[in-house]
This record gives sequence, structure tokens and C-alpha cells, in this order.
Amino acid sequence: MMVNGYTELSTTTLETESGNHNGVNYGGDPNQATGISDEELLAIIIGCSVGTFVLILILILIILLRRRYKKRKSWDLACQDTDKLFETKSAPISRTSSPKLQKRKSCPDVSDFYQGLVIRSLTQDSIPDFVLPPERVQPQISEDRGESSTRQSHFGNLQPDLYRSFGGMDDDESLMLPPSEHGRLWFSVLYDGVVEQLNITLVKIKELPGRDRDNAPRDPFVKIFLLPDERTHLVSKVKKRTLAPVYNEAFVFEVSSDKIQEKVLRFSVYDVDRRRIRHSLGHVLVPLKDMDITKGDVIWKDLEPHSQVATTLGELSLSLCYIPSVDKIKVVILQARQMNEINTERDSGVYVRIQMTHGRKIYKTKKTIVQKLSPNPVFNESFSFSISGKILDTCSFNISVMTSPKSALGNDEIYGKIVIGSFMFSRGDDLLHWQDMLSQPRTPVTKWHALCPGNL
Repeated sequence: MMVNGYTELSTTTLETESGNHNGVNYGGDPNQATGISDEELLAIIIGCSVGTFVLILILILIILLRRRYKKRKSWDLACQDTDKLFETKSAPISRTSSPKLQKRKSCPDVSDFYQGLVIRSLTQDSIPDFVLPPERVQPQISEDRGESSTRQSHFGNLQPDLYRSFGGMDDDESLMLPPSEHGRLWFSVLYDGVVEQLNITLVKIKELPGRDRDNAPRDPFVKIFLLPDERTHLVSKVKKRTLAPVYNEAFVFEVSSDKIQEKVLRFSVYDVDRRRIRHSLGHVLVPLKDMDITKGDVIWKDLEPHSQVATTLGELSLSLCYIPSVDKIKVVILQARQMNEINTERDSGVYVRIQMTHGRKIYKTKKTIVQKLSPNPVFNESFSFSISGKILDTCSFNISVMTSPKSALGNDEIYGKIVIGSFMFSRGDDLLHWQDMLSQPRTPVTKWHALCPGNL
């Protein structure tokens, strides 16, 4: 029996162990029993966390929106209550309709004492018929250019003439003009053959050079001559502290009709400094035979540094050639003629000096060989100057005929000179020679130029 009992107990124990092996995991991974891996479990946890967080955010947003809606609704109710309160206090509702007031007349009846007077109502619907007294109108200013421009004004010190356009050129058109080195003068000339009067209107001056290097303003005035008579002249007013004076002044010369074509009009501009010393700023020469003096149109002229109509110093022939491929200008000094003012007792030789300037600064200087003193010297020398095409408009050539003295202690003097360059530096034939050179590249252009005094 013992043996059998032991045998039964052993059999039971073995069955139990066998059952444990089949259903129980001793120290192993519990996920293996359920069939879920670690990655799947981590993804489930993260997904649940994110979903919970999103739900919380949605709930918070819903709560905030509800609170905001309730607060706005409470504000609307408060505003409505306030409106009702004001309506009740300011205009209480009456059960009976308000009485109709009689409409006021635009022109109420008045007593006999006020007959002849017009009473205007502030609530009138239409303007009553009545006659206004005649309005006082300022008399129109005459456009006669023979009268003086210093007319009396009804506006105190204001002068309407200063703000009136003279029809020749307004300020917008004057801004389109090229710059002027010495200044530009506007004027008009009208000749009345019936009374034999030459009416001149001095309009304005612009672009005057300033004083010294600071470009300080000047006190300019103008003298008007009718050449060849230089003893008789008319003078404008002095304009204080300005480089663009406006005059609008009228002047009259008595000239017979048979001599009007022989006259030359000259405007000479001067400046008065603090020491009451006059300085010449420039001149404008207008031969009356070259212009129409029957229309009276406003025209402009650039101021010139010299005031002579013609010169007896002689002429100089030279050639200019522009070579754009190498950025060079070739200057050939050929000859001079009619140099009748030379001093044969003092001077022994003559030569030509060429100065190329950039702006007002001398960039390069070259000279010809000294020739024997003669009224018609011949040079025939060529010079080359390097000039970039970008600075052509700011460059010029100062060409001077120099005389050398017999004495070794003497200094060379300028007999006559010419300036050839762009519109900033030259006028007349000198400017035309420069323009012809630029318009005909690689082609020599030869011209005669009248010599001007060297001190101008």
C-alpha cells in the first residue's frame, strides 16, 4: 500500500508539474503570453496620451469661447439698457401727439418802421429776390510796357507785377535750359515808331556766380546802354542779397526810326559790395538789326565777360579733331592774322599757349615754339590731349596768344585769347567749333576765331 501511495503521489506531482509547464511562465516576458510586442505597447501609450491632450485642449477652447460669448452678451444687454435709460430721460414718450408749430417765413412781415430793410432768416428755404449794391472791383493793371513797373498796389507792400508771367518763358521752361557760367538775363524790346520810343523791360537774371568761394549772395543792379552812345544810360534798382534778382522794370529810349537799326543794346550787370565798390559780373550785347523789335517778346541771353562788340586784336586759325576710339582731342595751331596791336618796341616774339581745363581747374598746359614777332605769324604745330568722353561737357581749351619781351627781366603777357568748349564755357563761333568737332569725329574742323583781350 505504501508503495502504491507513493506511486500515486508521484503521479500527481508529475501531472502538476506538467500542467505548470503548459500554462505558467516562470520568470519569462508577460507580453509573450498575450502576444503584444514592446513597440506596439509604446505606440498605444503615446496615442492615448496625445488623444487625451487634444481632448483637454478642445475642452479648454470650448470653455473660453462660452465665457467670451457670455461676456459679449452681457455688454450688449448693458448697452441696450443704457440706450433705453437715455431715451426715457431725454425724450419721454407722450400719448398725445406734439402740437404742430407754424413754419417760419423766409421773409417775415415787418412793420412800417422797418420798410426798405431786408431781414434774412437762418431757416429760409430759398433766397429772396432783392438787388445787391454794386460791388467794388479793383481796377485792372494796364499791360502797356512803356509805363513804369513801380505801380501802387492795393495790397500794401506786395507788388502783383512781380508774380505776373510775361509770356516769354516760365520758370518750368527755364529749368530745362543748360547751365550758364556767368548768368542769364531775361528782357523784352518793343519799338513804337509812332512816338519813336524804344521800350525795354528788364525782367530778371538767374544763375549769377556768388561771391568768393562761399557762393555768398550779391547786391546786383543793371545799367542799360544804347550804343554807340555810352554817356547816356539807365540804371535799375539794386536787389539785395540774391543771385536770381527779379526786376520787372521798364525803360524808355528816344530813338528816331531811321537810326534804330544802327543801335546796339547793352545790359551791364554789376555788384555792389560792402565797401560800396562795384564789380562787373557780365554784359549782354543785342544788335537791334538782328532781332524783331515790333513784337515785344521776352527773350534771354547769357552774360558775357567782355562788353566790346568787335575786337581789333586779330584772329587765330586752329583745327580740332576728336578721336573717340582713343579718347583724345587733337589741336592744331595754324596761324594768326591782323595782330596790329603788338608792341614791336617791347616784344620780340610770339607763341601760343594751350591750357586744357576740367571745370575751372587747369589740367594740362602746352606751348608752341616762339616765332618772330609779326602781325601774321605762322605756327603749324599739333598737340594731343587725352579726354574721356564722360567729362567732355566739363572740359574746355583756353588758347592764348602770348608775347615775349626783349628784356630778360620782363614777363610774358597775354596778347589775346579764346575759350573753346561746351555751353558752360563758350558762346558764338567758339561754341559752334566745339559742337562741329563732336558731331564729326575723326575729321579735322578748322575755323578762324577772333581774339579777345587777355584781362577779360
